Amino acid sequence: MAKAGRWICSGLQILLVGGLLLSMTACKPEEASSSTPSQGGEGSTAATPVELPELPENKILVTNPGEGDFLIAQDGEAMATIVIPESPSDKVQAAAADLQTYLKEITGGATVKIGFDNVDRSEGNYILVGPTKQTAALGIEQPTGYPDNERVILKREGNYVVLLGNDDGVFRGTEMAVTMFLENLGCGWFGTEDLWEVVPNYPTLAVGEMDINHTPQFSSRGTRIDSHHNNLDLRWYQVSKETMTGHGLPNMIPIHEYYESHPEWFALVDGSRDPSTQTWWQYDYSNKELAAEVAKKMIAYFDSNPYMMSYPVTSNDGWEESWCECDDCAALGNPTDQLLYFANNVAEIVSEKYPDRTLSILSYHNNYFPPENVKAHPNVEIMFCREASMTTPLDLNKAVLGKNSITHNTYTQSWLDNFKEYIQKAEPQHISIWEWYCIAAEDASWETVPWVQGNVATRNQALWKQNGVEYVFYDQGPLAGYRETEKSFPLRWPLWYVASKGMWDGSLTGEQILYDACIKLYGSAAGEMFGYYKALADSSEMCEAESICWIPCMPSEMYTDERVEVINAAIEAAKAKLDSVTDEQKQRMENQFEIWNKALFMIDYY
Repeated sequence: MAKAGRWICSGLQILLVGGLLLSMTACKPEEASSSTPSQGGEGSTAATPVELPELPENKILVTNPGEGDFLIAQDGEAMATIVIPESPSDKVQAAAADLQTYLKEITGGATVKIGFDNVDRSEGNYILVGPTKQTAALGIEQPTGYPDNERVILKREGNYVVLLGNDDGVFRGTEMAVTMFLENLGCGWFGTEDLWEVVPNYPTLAVGEMDINHTPQFSSRGTRIDSHHNNLDLRWYQVSKETMTGHGLPNMIPIHEYYESHPEWFALVDGSRDPSTQTWWQYDYSNKELAAEVAKKMIAYFDSNPYMMSYPVTSNDGWEESWCECDDCAALGNPTDQLLYFANNVAEIVSEKYPDRTLSILSYHNNYFPPENVKAHPNVEIMFCREASMTTPLDLNKAVLGKNSITHNTYTQSWLDNFKEYIQKAEPQHISIWEWYCIAAEDASWETVPWVQGNVATRNQALWKQNGVEYVFYDQGPLAGYRETEKSFPLRWPLWYVASKGMWDGSLTGEQILYDACIKLYGSAAGEMFGYYKALADSSEMCEAESICWIPCMPSEMYTDERVEVINAAIEAAKAKLDSVTDEQKQRMENQFEIWNKALFMIDYY
């Protein structure tokens, strides 16, 4: 089992499994190419021209300002002031300092001073960070409220630029507003090493038109990004409403603490309730005293963690073995009915004190299928694990049918049809998604092989959103140190970056997110490098080989001889651009070429 036995907490708080991840790149936006990828060098197969996605028009960045533009710096000299409240919060101070640091780097040395809002700021150019007096005078109010109303505002109004967001609870909206602003100025963060941070060079910098009032697509966004490296959790908009994910009960009701005094709380299996005889022991989910004890512990947990909005009461990990065989459980219906009944009993008690908290269970393995009899309490959340092909767009409604040796389930319909039927029968008011991106978690063949999803990721997110999903957790993300080879994140930045940005901004396609990244990372080779990533993404989307949960197909099944030829041609087209890019961009490109060369060995080997 990929998720057995480990507890980890971050952003979207988590209760289990280990990690894996990515690789990155940088460049100056003004050097980017809008052309299609060129043909490869002598002796190579020509790359098929790739249609580049149309990006939203950026009216914010101005490097050749006119009279009506908001001037930040001119020829490396500051022409504006950052203004913060007289008594700023730590979050606002951090946002202002971050902005000042990057503006200095972008402009080649212009120090945009930070001042307070308690003096006249009517003459001059001012960047208002946080809820200043000047912001209030403009009629722009800071978004407030937690856990709802996460929002950021970026607005240019005459000689003012406004950057603020909801900072209540764990929200860091003002800092994210600054990140969005810097991204629009050409900055980018694609990994944990300096090589993968992009900061453009504009000695003269101005703002044109800007009017953004943005609400994230999903209320909580998780990928297990290690926040200790380059603030990627913030740069990738992962700091959001706190939720806990995983198998929570075994840690809440451990055997050593409860079995001796309450054996009746544990599952009856072959006439015995002794969990020590079972590998994946379960509880008697019909027992209301057990539910009351769990509710008591959960209330205490929420008392101590006021910003945590969801906690899992899902079953222990495992398969169909060790489920309770008592008459009361059997009378409830299938295993999903049993677990849902238990969660309802817990939620009924917890919701009296905490009506805004949810208790989650997983649609996973033995609880994958819809309930037959029980509907969800309004405070019970169903987190659907994508127990189907890792590569196929869900909107195609393809199915992995029959008995599966990994999940032990017999599938008679697609994941999407099961998902819709479950919602129809259980009528949950809260829905979330567990998406497995841990393609190399237990398969060494994938540790050095790229995986890109591109539009598949954003298509899936759109489908989930249309069906009422509130948040998504991607397992497992760039968790530094889970494997020795992953500490520098040499793989899969396109996979994780697209998923992260898509959760934040549902208006973008995966290919738009990738191409924008390539412009920043690779300059004049942007089109060619996008062609390479698209060739990888197409290989994944077109893959017909079976994969289930976190277990992928073999690399050679995704990257067939035909697809390798296409990818090699894209690589050759990109190599032809090496002489046209900066040294830093060249280093990034060569990093990616080296990864593909290593991948070819693994593809041939497996």
